[in-house]
Amino acid sequence: RLRSERGWTYDELARRTGLARRTLIEIEQGRTIGSLKTWHALAHALDVPVDHLFATLCEGHEPPAESAE
Repeated sequence: RLRSERGWTYDELARRTGLARRTLIEIEQGRTIGSLKTWHALAHALDVPVDHLFATLCEGHEPPAESAE
């Protein structure tokens, strides 16, 4: 979403992050999760905190119920 909002192509984001275009596509399509180094590069390029990139994963998501042991 952030890439699209800025009007950046995958090539532009790749240039700004130093990451491979293929890596960016796979992350955006949910085929890979990337490393912490990858997410750090994305956060810097997009000028957002790393936790902002993960926050949308929690929107509308209920944590798993605690098991009764």
